[in-house]
Amino acid sequence: MAEPSTEEPADTPKLTKAEKQKLERRVKRQERYEAVKELHEHGVSKSAIARRLRLDWRTVNKYVKAGECPIYPERARPNKLAPYMGYITQRWESGCHNATQIWREIRKQGFDGSRRTVSEWATRKRESMQSSGSEADALVHEKIAPWSASRASWLLVKQEEKLTDDDKAALERMKQADEKVAQAYTLGQRFAGMIRERQPESLLPWLEDVAKSGIDGLTGFAKGLKQDIAAVTNALSLPWSNGQTEGQVNRLKLIKRQMYGRASFDLLRKRVLVNRMIC
Repeated sequence: MAEPSTEEPADTPKLTKAEKQKLERRVKRQERYEAVKELHEHGVSKSAIARRLRLDWRTVNKYVKAGECPIYPERARPNKLAPYMGYITQRWESGCHNATQIWREIRKQGFDGSRRTVSEWATRKRESMQSSGSEADALVHEKIAPWSASRASWLLVKQEEKLTDDDKAALERMKQADEKVAQAYTLGQRFAGMIRERQPESLLPWLEDVAKSGIDGLTGFAKGLKQDIAAVTNALSLPWSNGQTEGQVNRLKLIKRQMYGRASFDLLRKRVLVNRMIC
């Protein structure tokens, strides 16, 4: 006799995260109920069952009296997206499948929910399009690996001729997704060019344009430059660098860490001299 298959049918609908959590809670409650019933049938008192299973006495009493495991109705959560579904659907059908961009747009209309709420809706939308087998789904399905903030920001200052085709495509997508990115790219290229070409006269105009941009990351960076404007100007004007000094300081710290921070000055001096002789 063939054993029954434990595999789920191919057409079984995929559970969402919330549905999985709901199912797990129900299974756990059923297991507690059966444990309470079994102990009670063996003559264990309700107080002892509560202590053994770490349950409230009232819960144990309820389970003992119940003929089956109680089922509690799930509280329906208000759908914050409901008032904006018309606009969201319109943007999605027009080709905007970027959940972050849609979230930014409906925030301006008064939506106070998180980006994750919109992202989860977009995920469910893609999954439904997958199951429908529509032609447009082929484009939506083409998953693009998300870029980290540091990796993406590097594109804003990197020389254009050094970008790969993938870098150029990613940069273009980011610029189209948000006009602030396009503005940050222009400012980033100006700053990188100013550093490479040593143009101290371009510093103050650049700082003024950054202040007008309203881009938090750049305005914070510019504020730090203004606090030490003389040193920054000298760095753009003079040929000297403190790179050697910083390198030696880093070397001393590395040697000291190798001794778990317990090196006295004399021991540290000997280690530095020995390393220099070996080098």
